Formats: sequence, structure tokens, C-alpha cells
Amino acid sequence: MQERNYLTALLQGKCPHCRQGDMFAYPVRKLSKFNVMNATCPHCGIRLEPEPGFYQGAMYVGYGFTIAFISVVSLVLYALGDVSEWHYIGASVGGMTLLIPLNYRYSRIVYLYLFGGIKYDRHLSHTK
Repeated sequence: MQERNYLTALLQGKCPHCRQGDMFAYPVRKLSKFNVMNATCPHCGIRLEPEPGFYQGAMYVGYGFTIAFISVVSLVLYALGDVSEWHYIGASVGGMTLLIPLNYRYSRIVYLYLFGGIKYDRHLSHTK
């Protein structure tokens, strides 16, 4: 099995320890269960919540994603010309509403990769 690099594993939502197991139990397209996260990695068994309440800090990452999205939307609308403030508000709120599942998932994934203290073990990526 080919070894995933850091960025590929992060973008695919894989365990930071083995880069093989999925962090979330269901694909994001199953909207009714987009937030169901595996308690342990199905491949290596490591706990994906290092401590109780760990993911409360992920809301800061999600906030950063939201600010980046609103900034991009604002720059695009500004470049289009004279647009009313309601277009800015509608595009920002509408876009962020559609992106809730992705924002939720990737804020947790990025937070675990950056602050979870879980180190990659290359020997695990070739087992099972």
C-alpha cells in the first residue's frame, strides 16, 4: 500500500497516526450524519479524541475558515462592481450555510493534526 503524505492524509480526513483509517464514520455526502466521528481509528486503534473536550478548540479553526471564506466572497463581489450590502450578506450567509459540514469536519481534522500531539508512525501505514 502506498504511503500517504501529510497533506493528502489531512485533506482525505485520515488518522494522523497511521494515515489510513478514516476519522469520520460516514462520508460527508451523508448529511444526516456528517458529524459522526470515530472514537478510535479503525486501522490503528488510536483514540481520536486525545482528552475530553479537546475539540472545543476546533471552533477557533472553524472561525478562521469562516473569516477566510467571507473575505474571499467579499473580494469577489467587490471586483464585480457596485454590489449592495445585501448581496455580501446573502452570499456569505448562504455560502457558509452550505459549507457547514465541511467547516465542521476540517476544523476538527486540522485541529487534531496541529494540536493533538499524535505523531505519524510510518510502520502502521503498511500493516493490515
